Amino acid sequence: MRSTTDAIAQGIETIYQDSALVPQLSIARNLFLGREPIKGPRFLNRLDQAKMNEVATTLLKRVGISKNIAPTTPIGSLSGRERQAVAIARAMHFDSDLIILDEPTNNLGVAETQGVLNFVRNARSSGHSCIFIAHNIHHVFQVVDRIVVMRRGRVVADDIDPKQTSVEAVERVITGMDH
Repeated sequence: MRSTTDAIAQGIETIYQDSALVPQLSIARNLFLGREPIKGPRFLNRLDQAKMNEVATTLLKRVGISKNIAPTTPIGSLSGRERQAVAIARAMHFDSDLIILDEPTNNLGVAETQGVLNFVRNARSSGHSCIFIAHNIHHVFQVVDRIVVMRRGRVVADDIDPKQTSVEAVERVITGMDH
């Protein structure tokens, strides 16, 4: 793979800690960014805004946004949790096989963090494989089946079962104090 487009074509979506959304664009436009549905003759390139809005409304509910947010709302007016929800909804809509979450709880408040962790659980229960990259070990333990620890770019442990170990034991592996 040589580009983001190649990864997307292989069913891989990435959710970055800054959510990689365009603040000035609407929720619906951000959900489809670069993959907008077209209506009418292809050469006219007219966006199917009604379809984007309809899908956005459905997806927001699916990822747990209970308040009624219009799909035309600019991303810049959403909370951090809501922005992460939009990023996760995008990955879920395009039926990705693998969702890579890079520090998705970074810089979020307690309630927003719990919302993101719930989104990860929901994505996994919907059949999506997830790679959850995080420095907060407590968040990791809440949402993963397997822990891989890297130190200085090298894998030092690749099959830690969070159900069979403790946070303290994993912290010792992370810091190199397990010897």
